[in-house]
Amino acid sequence: MRRRLICLFALLGSLLIVAAPAGAQTPDQVAARVGDYGYWIDAGLPADPARISAAITRAGNAGVRLFVVLLAGDPSGGPTTFADAVLDRLGDGTVLVLSNTGEAMASFDFTQEEIEQALDAGYAAGGGDAGYVEAVVATLTGAPAPVDDGGDQAGDGGGSKTGLIVILVLVGGLVLAVVWAVRRQSKSAAQSKARAIEEARKEIKAQLDAMANTILEISDEVSASASREDNQYLEQASKTFTEASDGYEAATDLARLEEISDRLDEARWQLDAAAALAAGKPVPPRPTPQERHACFFDPTHPGPFEEAEVRTAAGTKTVRVCAADAEKLRRGQQPEPRMIEVQGRQVPAPAAPRSYGGGGFSWLEVFAVIVGGMGQARSYDWGPRPTSGRWGSGSSWGSGSGWGSGTSSSSSRRFPSSGSSGARPRARAGRTRTRRR
Repeated sequence: MRRRLICLFALLGSLLIVAAPAGAQTPDQVAARVGDYGYWIDAGLPADPARISAAITRAGNAGVRLFVVLLAGDPSGGPTTFADAVLDRLGDGTVLVLSNTGEAMASFDFTQEEIEQALDAGYAAGGGDAGYVEAVVATLTGAPAPVDDGGDQAGDGGGSKTGLIVILVLVGGLVLAVVWAVRRQSKSAAQSKARAIEEARKEIKAQLDAMANTILEISDEVSASASREDNQYLEQASKTFTEASDGYEAATDLARLEEISDRLDEARWQLDAAAALAAGKPVPPRPTPQERHACFFDPTHPGPFEEAEVRTAAGTKTVRVCAADAEKLRRGQQPEPRMIEVQGRQVPAPAAPRSYGGGGFSWLEVFAVIVGGMGQARSYDWGPRPTSGRWGSGSSWGSGSGWGSGTSSSSSRRFPSSGSSGARPRARAGRTRTRRR
């Protein structure tokens, strides 16, 4: 019987290892996973993913968007810095990090005092990491934590048999729970992928439709021109557009949709060249494969385009803006960006993935954009600021201090702005864990 129990526990351990992500963790890797599943558990940790998932679900039902990260070691810079980095990439909610010797929490939704109270409750709770997370959820939501009484032991001669049966039932149930969790994660990943493809196809179709109208408009300009070279560029643009449109009909994955997005960039340059020649102007320089020949604010805007400089704490990049948006910037106005739906959230076109027809500039948050002839740079805070912490509540970027508001937060990384500060404050706290798992 002992050998059977040992085999069952070994099987359970292997399943738990499979269920947890493996490999060295970075904030990017962790944020990508917890954004979909709500938690990250390093391989080999004696954590209970079913209990942790249930606690995160309870938090979501109470309107608290909580992400849990369990690390076997201690991250570079400590758990507080790591939690803050993951929260940066998620853009909203609350991140709890438990490492080998530290614990930390960073949040857009709770104050410093509330975070400290939650960490105190987790520290005082028993039941390992799962008990810690349950106590934190109970504190943040104001609900009582689940109680594990452990059951009573029989005192007669049949107690050992009863205890053995209970252990077997618990182990079997835990194995089934792990298998169910793995299948659920696989199903969720498949649904997320299908949704992403549907959203990307919708946006690419909108950009195809906008380009069809642009081709008709430029065709009128070219027909009135005596130049033959402009007509050649127009024919090339029509051919590129047709190839992209045909490819769209057969595209069933994000990689193919990104290729179509690049083809649309090529067609935009060809149309821009045709329009320039028709107007007696030189052909604009052909962009490199890494550059976008589209309006930075809205890829459906037609040319001609002007170069602009985007400055952020992460560096400087040259982009293009349409003539209308360039003129707005010169007048001190802030152009309205196109919003693209990505995983159910409205994302500004510059930060949307290339497969969605966006700019793919994931490093954009707070920046200044400069066009030649402007008196001063225009500062933006395009970071995500949801209006609600509820899961799936339809919150979007663009509320509060987000899109086009010209505001900035108190973070030292942000550009100064003349607007009022309305960004949601960030709170974080960390401490050393004197009790190991």
